[in-house]
This record gives sequence, structure tokens and C-alpha cells, in this order.
Amino acid sequence: MIALFAGSFNPIHWGHLALARYAHESLGAREVWLMLSPLNPQKEASEQWPYAERARLIRAAIAPYPYMRLVELEQALPRPLYTWRTVQALRLLYPREDFALVIGSDNLQRFRSWSRWQYLLSLIKLYVYPRPGYEIEPSEYTDIPHTLCTDAPLMDISSTEIRRGGGQYAVVSG
Repeated sequence: MIALFAGSFNPIHWGHLALARYAHESLGAREVWLMLSPLNPQKEASEQWPYAERARLIRAAIAPYPYMRLVELEQALPRPLYTWRTVQALRLLYPREDFALVIGSDNLQRFRSWSRWQYLLSLIKLYVYPRPGYEIEPSEYTDIPHTLCTDAPLMDISSTEIRRGGGQYAVVSG
């Protein structure tokens, strides 16, 4: 199985790497693909660091991990970018691979707002890791088949905090 860890990585930080390692070691992912989004349709473009800079930082951060890969497929996909389109393209490009999507509990809370979320679930298995401040009640998400990763590392850091000055959590400075 290949775990897809998608996001803006604006910037990548130790929490991202810890969760990617978790997907490899605990979920049994042969590889973890960091799917860099040029622009998440639910985020503001003005808050994004330049794409090339985010990609450079990811490459540097994952260099020690041979099972992690930066995937820049979304650069070539039509806008607006939606996860179902990305997964659909991956399945066409890699028909023999089994993919799983790894998301935070914050994203599970808004998963029903994702474009074609039910179709997406027909394409891929969903793993959800906890995020501080985004506790979930499993009974609220029975319509969203997922595996809750209660043993995943709980990371009290975000890219937003880093952009606001918490740079000590960044993986690579520069």
C-alpha cells in the first residue's frame, strides 16, 4: 500500500515527518507519497509560500527517508484541484498500486465539504490521525468509512504556527 499524505506543506515540519513515518511503520505503507498541492481550494492563495520553495523544503526534509517521495502531480491537473481528481489520476498512472489517504481529524470534520467526497471514498481507503483541538466523536462520522489511528503521534504544531514565528519547528530553514 502507498499512503498519500496530501497538503500544502506550507512549510513542511517535524509533525509531517512523524506522521509519514507512522504511516510507514504502523500502517504498513510500503511508501509514503507527499502530495504537494499548489493551492488547496479551501485555503487562501495569499498565505501560500511559493510552490518551488515548498517543494525544495520537502525534498530536503525527506532526503533521509528512502520510502518517502515528493509527488508533484497536482501541478499538471486541471483547476480547481480536488483530491478525487488526484486519486483518479494516480490510479490511471499506477493501476497496480493500492493507495490510502492519510488525513488529520481536522480534515475529517470538514470532509463532507470536499468535492465528490463519496466518490473519493469509493477510490481509496481513509486513515485519520488525531489533531489537538479537533477531537472527533466516531458516531458523527458513520457515513465516512475510515480507520481512526488513535496510536498516531499527537503533534501540537502546525504550518500556520511556523509562519507566525514558530520557526524552531520547521524541518529545514532557508
